[in-house]
Amino acid sequence: MARTFRSLRRQNLSAQVVREIGLSIMRKDFQPGDALLSEPELSQQFNVSRPVLREALKVLAEKGLIEARPRTGTRVRPRADWNLLDPEVLTWQYEVGPDPAFLEAVCEVRLMFEPMTARLAASRATAEEIETIEEACGRLEELVEEAEPYIEADLAFHSAICAAAHNELLERIVATLAAPLRASRLVTARLPGANQRTMPLHRRVAEAIRLRQGLTAEEAMRDLIVLTTEDVHRALGYALSGSGRSLSACPYDSQSEAPAVTGEGGE
Repeated sequence: MARTFRSLRRQNLSAQVVREIGLSIMRKDFQPGDALLSEPELSQQFNVSRPVLREALKVLAEKGLIEARPRTGTRVRPRADWNLLDPEVLTWQYEVGPDPAFLEAVCEVRLMFEPMTARLAASRATAEEIETIEEACGRLEELVEEAEPYIEADLAFHSAICAAAHNELLERIVATLAAPLRASRLVTARLPGANQRTMPLHRRVAEAIRLRQGLTAEEAMRDLIVLTTEDVHRALGYALSGSGRSLSACPYDSQSEAPAVTGEGGE
């Protein structure tokens, strides 16, 4: 049965069409290879002109969600073709609800770059940036019992550490991942005891950065992300061993030696 779309308000029509179809694809109303309705039918459903619809379909094609071919029409592309780092695609995935595989991917990406970010911050942070990190950590402690405010404080804490690493490319990556990072916090912040469990590791990270102890900061951040990943899995109701992937597959863990970073301060 074809998916029926509702007509739209008369403001930013093209963007609204993009959003409606994009969210529908994220909700899996369409499977890869499914065809959308014809342009005349979609125009009628959305109550928009053909040029407005074509502009919207062009945007969706640029995001890798659909493709238009002669005779076969406009079809949904496989997830592997999507531009998963597109800000709107990330936001739509966040809006439709937690996807276990996507959230696990977020945790894996965090594990790849956040420990090294903490290590770099320990060697590069200015005195003012260290003060900002410690203040953010103190704010976390104050809000540990409050879900929504805690999320904002936690994002501020990690953002302060990223800024203190002084790597502009890393900052852009973190900015791009803002929506999924927030989504992972939303999943865990309401889990009983989760915020309290991670608080000692937040303090350990902040203290190691203050003392310029790069390896300690890196290891503490790694332990924090691993603990957060466990909480994501607990919150979503499935075990780490049953997810098909395991953090034990990482090339090193908090009990093994981390790779050296030449030219940066350590312990």
